[in-house]
Amino acid sequence: MSLDISGGINNSNDAITNISELGANSVKDGLNKLFDIENPDGVNAQLKTRNDENSLKSSIAEDSSLNIAATKGTPTQENRGTRNSGVFYNQDVESYKHKDGNGNANITIGERPYSLFNKYSLVNFRGTPINGEGGKGSGNKSKFFNKIDPRTLINPTASKIIELTDAGGSNGYRYQYSDFAMAKYFGKIPNNMMITLRRFSSPSPDDIISPLGLTGANTQEPDIARAVTWLSEATGNKMSDILNFSHGFKWKDAEAEVQTIQSQQNARSGKAGGFINNNKILKAASNAASGRSAEQQARLDNGDAGYDSFSNTYPNHVFGPLNVIKKTMVREQGLEFNQEFKLKFEYELRDLGGANPKILMLDQLANMLALTYNNAPFWGGDVRYIGDGSVARPLGKNDLLKSGDYMGYMKSVVSDLSGKNTGSMFGDITSGIKDFVKEGGIGKTINNLASGSMMEMFNSPQGGQAVAALLSGDSTGQWHVTIGNPLNPICVIGNLACTDTAINFEGPMGLQDFPERMVVEITLKPARPRDKAEIESMFNTGRGRFYIQPADGIDINSTVDVNAYGKTQKSNLDGELRKQANG
Repeated sequence: MSLDISGGINNSNDAITNISELGANSVKDGLNKLFDIENPDGVNAQLKTRNDENSLKSSIAEDSSLNIAATKGTPTQENRGTRNSGVFYNQDVESYKHKDGNGNANITIGERPYSLFNKYSLVNFRGTPINGEGGKGSGNKSKFFNKIDPRTLINPTASKIIELTDAGGSNGYRYQYSDFAMAKYFGKIPNNMMITLRRFSSPSPDDIISPLGLTGANTQEPDIARAVTWLSEATGNKMSDILNFSHGFKWKDAEAEVQTIQSQQNARSGKAGGFINNNKILKAASNAASGRSAEQQARLDNGDAGYDSFSNTYPNHVFGPLNVIKKTMVREQGLEFNQEFKLKFEYELRDLGGANPKILMLDQLANMLALTYNNAPFWGGDVRYIGDGSVARPLGKNDLLKSGDYMGYMKSVVSDLSGKNTGSMFGDITSGIKDFVKEGGIGKTINNLASGSMMEMFNSPQGGQAVAALLSGDSTGQWHVTIGNPLNPICVIGNLACTDTAINFEGPMGLQDFPERMVVEITLKPARPRDKAEIESMFNTGRGRFYIQPADGIDINSTVDVNAYGKTQKSNLDGELRKQANG
């Protein structure tokens, strides 16, 4: 069933008036006339005809010269205007220019209007998934700022969703009639309350229509499984539970205190001094040379070494002044972002085209498993070997030892030691020693011992340092959710991790002795925390931040942070703010 947009949506007031005039017996007919509840394609607002044109109710006076009648085809943003349509978002300025990876070219989004609520930022609205606007370059500003398409204000039918997303040309943002076929609440809740969960074969960004890879090329791919449900308390998908996240900074308390530090006199005397202090004879000689008696040295050793008279004699003594403030909060590394929600999907046994209802339900179950789970073989573990620094190889031939040839094994050991293999153990040993002395082996051995000790003393050469692999921050979650009208969603969320899935079957028993209902609850959370720009992107069709920096403005993210020791991060934000505040 196609969407009927033959009149203004405000004519619903007339329908409600008609209901009151018809009487109690005709209320149902009046409601069906207004909302078309029995329509299997979804709840559609039936718009009456008024002069064959769209009419939007507004407190601003309408300009009849700008009325444009509803036409068939792809929704466009060139619709009704108002006399006061240019009051806001009409001051376009050039946005900040960035350099490319080589530091050569200037990359800019182009001209954008100033924010109404933040005078230091420009607004970069990117349209809808099907009608993406506001891309890079001058003149590409979105046309949505003061224009409204009436067709984005009504509930689309399943047919219209399938038709328009299929025409949108994206493999990852499409629907099929089978998505709605067995859904319990299809046709009972408006489709502008839809929730779509998708899984892709690789990690998914927010924008699944025109995702860009590292080379800048479009890397869209089809989803491997998909399921739909609806926002409603009746479905178990409350809007406040799903559209819910928190964010913040990490802080900790830093407290000033008196530090007790023990003298390192013994360590400062070096290894030679330490050797003297640890040797009774040398220590006595050193004390005699310094004019210190044995009694004085014993007092130093037993009384002054680590002894704190205040802590031992006066354990309740307070160091420092009493009337002080000694705590302060300081920033810790990292930002906090928390978002976790459950999506509930319900399916019912149905007779579709004469197919076996049980097989249809099993088909739906397998699709949900493909959406939330994987196949896997059994794995019994593995063994990893790492080197121990040894360079010596095993001596002798193990196969001779295994066969019981002990004499042959001993000869092979001597052969490995001497490098000779004449068959005579004594002759091989004698010959090996002579060659060792003849070739300067004794001198080389002494040289290795001496140089090894010197290398240990001077910490040379330096060994290679192994470091843990650095994290990239790339998407790792394969799940993506679209919340709201697929043609004009509330938000899109990619890089989600599926952490848990619960599947329940509920009675009564239906055809083929199979339960009539299947309920699936899926728990999702972000695969990594989001920053401010990425939160904005969720509500901006997944195509980037909503606030951008003007070319001659300031970066509001360049704030000054002070640590517990008064060290500040350098920033010229304060000076720029004062400059702009003074005009």
